[in-house]
Amino acid sequence: MPVLYGASGVARKTAARYPKYPSKGYPMRHFFSALIVILALPMASYAQQASPRATYNAARAEMDTRIMARQMGDAIRMFQGLGVPDDAELASLDVQIQALYPDDFENVALIRSEVIQNGFRQELIAYWTETQYLYVYLLIHTDDNHPRLLNFQFDSDFHALNALF
Repeated sequence: MPVLYGASGVARKTAARYPKYPSKGYPMRHFFSALIVILALPMASYAQQASPRATYNAARAEMDTRIMARQMGDAIRMFQGLGVPDDAELASLDVQIQALYPDDFENVALIRSEVIQNGFRQELIAYWTETQYLYVYLLIHTDDNHPRLLNFQFDSDFHALNALF
C-alpha cells in the first residue's frame, strides 16, 4: 500500500482512494494546482512590472498623441468608464476641435500635478501651437495598484481648469 506525506508531514495511506495510474482516475487536483501555480508565476511577475506609474505613463503617452493630432473623440474613448458619449457626439466634438484649432498641437507639458491623499492626484496638462493653447484636467485615483481616471475636462481657458485645484 503506497504511503503519501501530506503538507503537515503526516503519512497517510492511499491505496483505497487513489489508483496507481493518473489516466485511471487519479485525482487531478494536484495536477491542476501545480498547473495554476506554473501559469500564475509569469502573470505575477508581469503584474509587478506593470506598476501604476507605468500604466499611467503608457495611457498618458497615448492620450497625448491623440490630443496633439486633435483627435479629442479618440482621446475620450480611451476612458470608457467615464460614460463616453456616442460616436456621433464624439465625431461632432472632433469637428469642433479641428475648427477651433486648425493646426495639430506641437507641444505638450504637465503644468501642475498635485498628490491629494489616499491614492488621489490631479493634473493639468497644456497642449499648444505657436498661437493657441488647450488645457486638460485629470483627476486620477490609484487603488490596488490600478490607476483609474475619474474626471477628464478640457478648455481653452487656463483659469477655468486651474481653479479645480
